[in-house]
Amino acid sequence: MLLSIIIPVYNEEQNLAKGLSFLSEEANKHAIEILVSNSPESMDESGMICKEYNKVTHFDAILKGRAAQMNAGAAKAKGDILLFLHADVTLPEDFYNQIIFAIKEGNKAGFFAYKFDKETFLLNINSFFTKKRGLFSGGGDQCQFFTKEIFKTLNGYNSAFCIMEDFEMIDKVRKQKIPFKIIQSKATVSARKYDVNSWGKVNLINGYVFLKYKLGVHPIKLRKTYKSLLREGV
Repeated sequence: MLLSIIIPVYNEEQNLAKGLSFLSEEANKHAIEILVSNSPESMDESGMICKEYNKVTHFDAILKGRAAQMNAGAAKAKGDILLFLHADVTLPEDFYNQIIFAIKEGNKAGFFAYKFDKETFLLNINSFFTKKRGLFSGGGDQCQFFTKEIFKTLNGYNSAFCIMEDFEMIDKVRKQKIPFKIIQSKATVSARKYDVNSWGKVNLINGYVFLKYKLGVHPIKLRKTYKSLLREGV
């Protein structure tokens, strides 16, 4: 089965340079295509970096926003399975086999547990909960994947969401009782938010914004709240 890896980027040339080498090596071993969906507002050299890898297709999305960029990648994808990957997240080495096995088990969607690129007791607490089915699990750092058929059935990501589009998507999966799997081989996630903010502050902000999302607050207001409180762009 062909796996399409879709990476939405916005000025992510440094992370792309780190990640595409590994993904391209895996694409030489397995049935994988890699699509980099660049924001129309990007001002860096992501496109030039992508040209260095013959397994990578780069294009500029027409609409800005991660949800719109991921949908644009899905529309171009040829794969039977769609995997959505943030540029600063590294997949585990066995990701392809794990996804194929999950689909063959009858799952139509899923995501990965993760660990951080630095290890502390507090960050390990966060990582622990990504292994379990729970209210906060399934976010975009967990590398969501779907069969193309189910992705179309769900109408893709809601482009009205400029934040929390990943949680809105997994909520649709749960509400429609679509079988999904949490893969226990861990992806590696950047701890950069925690490097410039305290562990407590990041988790309080995440919890506060998540609660407002659950209460139906408009995504634009959620994004404004998030950006005003956290020392990092969304």
